[in-house]
Amino acid sequence: MRIRKTFVHLLTILILLSAFSKPAFSQDYSWWNTHQNWDGVTAWDNYMIYSPDYLGPNALPVPFSEKGRVQNRIFIRFYSDAHFHPGDKTQDIGGRLYIPVVNGVVALEAWGILQEHYHMSEQEAINRRVRNQKAGGFAVGDAYFAAVVNLLRGRKFPDMAFRFGLRTASGGKLDDARYTDSPGYFFDLSFGKNVKLGTKNFLRWYGMLGFYSWQTNLTNNQQDDAVLFGFGTDFHLQKSMLGISMDGYSGYFGNDSLIIINPGKPVAFNDRPLVLRIKFEHQMGNWKLGAGYQYGLHDFNYQTICLEISYYLPESFLKNKQDGNP
Repeated sequence: MRIRKTFVHLLTILILLSAFSKPAFSQDYSWWNTHQNWDGVTAWDNYMIYSPDYLGPNALPVPFSEKGRVQNRIFIRFYSDAHFHPGDKTQDIGGRLYIPVVNGVVALEAWGILQEHYHMSEQEAINRRVRNQKAGGFAVGDAYFAAVVNLLRGRKFPDMAFRFGLRTASGGKLDDARYTDSPGYFFDLSFGKNVKLGTKNFLRWYGMLGFYSWQTNLTNNQQDDAVLFGFGTDFHLQKSMLGISMDGYSGYFGNDSLIIINPGKPVAFNDRPLVLRIKFEHQMGNWKLGAGYQYGLHDFNYQTICLEISYYLPESFLKNKQDGNP
């Protein structure tokens, strides 16, 4: 009986503590209700806009180009970005793994943001319709996986490669407009050609054209489709490389005004980002150090500085594996 009474007393105390603790941990969303003109019925995430102009810098980024080639060395890369926006300061750490399956013919790769730190102003939080008045903290990013297949190489025509990529829904913090919490995919043809500049130096011009798609929260248009494009030139000077490119995609909606949920006024979807990229790399044995700068020209109001370090396994490693040698 004593054990039973003690158990009842403990259970009663736990219930009372739980009841009194609820107000302390409950979230007040009156700020969001007021600024977004909530109708009292519609779910909060239906008010958000799933486009690159209303999300964090890593939510719907412009894919990089494969430059018309499949590389013949395994490499692993770690990088850190600092993104600058009038109302959003973001820093992140990411990684990329590249594995040629068949030397110079097929490769598999994976990349993504391992950790992101961000802080948004209140006005930017209102513009992006985020749930929290003080939007800031940490978030894990989406993971990307892709296969690259060489179609043409070493001929009079430009080299050509086909890529198919998938984006998982692993990214968090949808309520702070960091990631969409939905999958996406893209595929493209990239092409490139080397032009000699003396004995050891050369430049490589390249371009890409493809298709980019992601899910939205629009009732009548649950997917946004975009044309993916880009072009650029890399100058290879002995052990260093300086590259410049312009990349982007053009979404289905464009900048036409439409009402997402009727929050009071029409908004432009802004799904046609265009970015200018500049990158410098220097090779030291099997290591590469790199620095990059990205400037948003349209529908991507961020400037980004990137630092990266890469390690390339020797070419003999992959050759020995394919030949069956230890």
